[in-house]
Amino acid sequence: MNRIVDDLFVCPREWMDEECVGVVRLVRQWADREIVSKRMEYRQGYDHLFETKRRMLCMDIGLEKLCIPAEQGGFGWNSPGRAPGLLTLACEIGRADASAGALLAASCSICTLFCMEHNSSEVLCRSFPSSGSGDQPRTPAVILPGAGFSGKESALFLGRSIAARATLEGGSCTITGAGLRPLFAGSRADLFCTVCADAKGMPCIALIPGDARGIRRGGALLTTGLNACTNAEVSLDGVEIPKDHVIDYPGAVEELYSWLNLLLGGVSVGAATNFFELLADWSDNRVIKGGTRLKENPLCASVLADVAEEIALAKILAHDLASLIARPGALGGPSLRRTFTYAGMIGSRIQQGVMRAINRGLELMGSAGYAKEWHVEKHWRDVKTIQSVLCGVAAEVPVKMDTARFFYDCTEL
Repeated sequence: MNRIVDDLFVCPREWMDEECVGVVRLVRQWADREIVSKRMEYRQGYDHLFETKRRMLCMDIGLEKLCIPAEQGGFGWNSPGRAPGLLTLACEIGRADASAGALLAASCSICTLFCMEHNSSEVLCRSFPSSGSGDQPRTPAVILPGAGFSGKESALFLGRSIAARATLEGGSCTITGAGLRPLFAGSRADLFCTVCADAKGMPCIALIPGDARGIRRGGALLTTGLNACTNAEVSLDGVEIPKDHVIDYPGAVEELYSWLNLLLGGVSVGAATNFFELLADWSDNRVIKGGTRLKENPLCASVLADVAEEIALAKILAHDLASLIARPGALGGPSLRRTFTYAGMIGSRIQQGVMRAINRGLELMGSAGYAKEWHVEKHWRDVKTIQSVLCGVAAEVPVKMDTARFFYDCTEL
């Protein structure tokens, strides 16, 4: 296939300034040179090569400091208006490797809590965005409230149980919580972004260094996808952090959810885009009975069309969400509640659409789809894992309740 995917899966370009275009081009060159063109070598030496490639992306190219204010030594992408650019980068990295994309999505989402123009904290900007240890990029883990009500003692965030507690004492804060499950990377994280409940049951966010005393990690979980983001259950046994490492301004948790939906959505769209490239090459070279190329068969062409439709619509939805985050006033007036609700709805639809696309393509490819030589099965595993942790059945129910509250003014959900 000789057409460029950018010409097929369109997206708005008006907010892509020269700097953004340059960074995206640099990341695409990294992806094509280091991973996409060396798929088998990368897959065979994945455990060893992943950190090398990720270090190159985060440290050498500098994406580790993407959202850090320029005056703090960062790129200066610290305004909501950069949402379309950050989304495009998430797509590019997801196209190469979803694990690298997921970690960067988590890192950028965390940075938006204290680096944006409206919430900038010089203390936190200095403390957390730089490399985790020496020349190694930071490995963040996000612990969100769990789906459903876990008991009468559990504080809630919009129907979601908050399992961690934050107790302020003078200039410090003590965090407790048992059996916490991060989205990913729990076994190796050097920063935990944890949604907690304060003494009044109100949600706040604690930024906990991975080497803090009182952190206990369970054994590494064997997961289907995102294998480089090794997860584990985490318990916080009286972990003490400075008071200024707790973020409690109104709407902080909603903002975290919105950015995670956007950027992890971009990672999945990027993985699906590379899946499309691989599927297109396969259908170009697959000949069926009568000497006809598979893609010229009407039934097969309809399946290929389904795949392209789902990916194209998911990408459009992702850019619509980026526009809403970047300019909330352009779509009916600024509203934190509106942005949070739409981010949940759109994030869920993106993951569902991308998963449908990959499922349909795998069915068409048959045994080739599940063979590692074609590399498409890894995209299926990675996207399915993102979908499950972000908007699986258990996580989707609270999103539906958020939607009902917003559109129907429900007050007892």
